[in-house]
Amino acid sequence: MRYINFNGNIYPGHEALLPVTNRAYRYGDGFFESMVMFNQKMPLLEYHWNRLTFTAAMISAVLPENFNKASLQNMILALAGANEEVRNARIRLQFYRKGDGLYLPDSDELGFSISMEAIDKNRFEPGHGLKAGMRNDCFKGPSMVSEIKNSGALMYVLAAKYARTEGWDECILTNHSGQVCEGISSNIFIVEEDKLITPGLGSGCVNGVMRNYLIWLMGDKVTERNIEAKELEEAEEIIMTNAVKGIQWVKELNGKAYSNKKAIQLTELLNSKLMGLAQ
Repeated sequence: MRYINFNGNIYPGHEALLPVTNRAYRYGDGFFESMVMFNQKMPLLEYHWNRLTFTAAMISAVLPENFNKASLQNMILALAGANEEVRNARIRLQFYRKGDGLYLPDSDELGFSISMEAIDKNRFEPGHGLKAGMRNDCFKGPSMVSEIKNSGALMYVLAAKYARTEGWDECILTNHSGQVCEGISSNIFIVEEDKLITPGLGSGCVNGVMRNYLIWLMGDKVTERNIEAKELEEAEEIIMTNAVKGIQWVKELNGKAYSNKKAIQLTELLNSKLMGLAQ
């Protein structure tokens, strides 16, 4: 994109705005949100807003003055206008704690940036299926920050590089107990008859926006519990979810092929419920 929003003002995307003393750069002292915009609408804005306010409170940080859900929406739309009226985009909100200090910050006020990247889709699509694998030496364990999208994402970088080396589209991570946790940038669900099963937050997984929406949407058809690695091979379907891509289905894991019936049904349901598109 040609332009970004930095602390409420629009600047050229190439302009250097962060000093080397920035706390997100030095300590990973910040967090981010990834959102999707279809036809200049953010279908899960309420869920993103709830998560970012929860995250700010969790890390004892303070959102900028006059930063609220309405102003956020207005800034995103203004940025879309500045970027040649882009209508469909992946949006990244990056928050960092301002001020100086070493590990102990001298201020809890947050700064932010908003950037966007145009995409060629105007609805959720299940895709063509992912080839997935598991990395057993890269654990995502539960902690006080495991459910938030904090700025320290090195583990996911290494998992993504490993997946590319292995020829996979997705790398499934486990926790220290060997139980399924999540994907590189997605939560994971398995299909058992007409039920969905997903790891609980105690597994160490991110408290994903699309995960939360599906749990609300499907009600008692979703169970949160520990998933053992061997259950993936026994599942009828494996589904990966995130707020940008919606529902993605795993086509192959460890040489086994999977179906996508539930993934297609859920994608149609998302488009119908969130954007009013006919199934």
